[in-house]
Amino acid sequence: MARIDRLRLPEPNRAGVPRRFMLSPEWARRAGAPIRRFIRIDPEPTADDLALVADALTRCDDAGDALAAAITQDRSVTMAQFRAALAGGIDAVPDAPEALRAFFVPIERRPDWVDDALLRRGAEVCRRGGVNSLDVLGSALLAGYRSSATTDLLMRTGRPNGDGARRRVGETVKWWYECVQPGGMERGSQGWQLTVHVRLMHALINRHYAHRDDWSVEDWGLPINQADQSATYELFCSFYLMGMRSLGMPITRAEGHAVMHLWRYIGWLMGVDERFLALDEQDGRRKLYHVLLTSPAPDEHAVTLARALVDSRLSLDYGRLRALRRRFQYQKIRSVSAAHVGRDGLAELGLGFALPWYAAVRIPANFVKHTAARIVPGGPDWLLRRGEREQYRGMMRHFPGERAEGARQP
Repeated sequence: MARIDRLRLPEPNRAGVPRRFMLSPEWARRAGAPIRRFIRIDPEPTADDLALVADALTRCDDAGDALAAAITQDRSVTMAQFRAALAGGIDAVPDAPEALRAFFVPIERRPDWVDDALLRRGAEVCRRGGVNSLDVLGSALLAGYRSSATTDLLMRTGRPNGDGARRRVGETVKWWYECVQPGGMERGSQGWQLTVHVRLMHALINRHYAHRDDWSVEDWGLPINQADQSATYELFCSFYLMGMRSLGMPITRAEGHAVMHLWRYIGWLMGVDERFLALDEQDGRRKLYHVLLTSPAPDEHAVTLARALVDSRLSLDYGRLRALRRRFQYQKIRSVSAAHVGRDGLAELGLGFALPWYAAVRIPANFVKHTAARIVPGGPDWLLRRGEREQYRGMMRHFPGERAEGARQP
């Protein structure tokens, strides 16, 4: 396969290709090198692969955008009607507007390729990971900040520092937690409803900022576009599985396939273009690598967001030995991220040098725990219950003095 620099590529700002496309090719190739090493199929993109990413920068979730237009522009749909349809189905809305019906009817008919057994198994693998899953999710969010592709929008749409950063991370963890609960992706469950709600919020944000004078589609594409959505979705499955294995979690190929299947359905429900939905781990890694190769290098917003995420560990809700445990969490996320984004990545994000000591601690501990659980009668069930409790406690620490609304305690 031809190398990326030998291909005839779509030219930025030609035929609608935003200037951010291939803006930092040398940086992107260095940043993508760790992922490339784990791709067993040909990793390099074809001209068609790159053209798909370039086109996706100016493509949005069409169904979500149409509903957002009906809410904000036509005023033919209200948020009360959306919430009623979300909770009870489209038939729960008397004389439902056509725009609302056009959005809900397709997503309530699951694709034929969805396999309930794989959804259950994928969710169990995620829950079994316990605190390791939360550690990798934090590292995945940090890795997402490494490119400036989405950092400007993230700065605009929420408080980046202090309690705002902690709560933003907590809400992301809560969404993930609900998606992987038993039956989490069944119609009407918390996971399903939160995913569809987030889809509409993305569409509303996209429509709002794309039409502002201070947003340049020619430079950055749409604020929430298909390329960035696909990369974010891949962080929760392809990157997640690589990160879990780096901490010594024994995840088989079949289990990894189940996790990819679960997130393929979640991505579909989120409005990610089916051309970006991965069929398996190798396909997912290759797709993530291709988007990363076209992404711009980090900026000052990336540094702000990364520091805020790491600093948010110093405000988590602990009981005894609070100061010590917060400091440990602060050092832990830096260590986990050092293993996943490397020394250069930490430096680019203004996080300084950190040793990947945590992996050295977790690998033998996870090996012993998971190996013993497979041998001892009742071990797998014990491991799953333990993981569920760890994840619930870890999620709730992002919401000091309150409950994460709707969250089910194991």
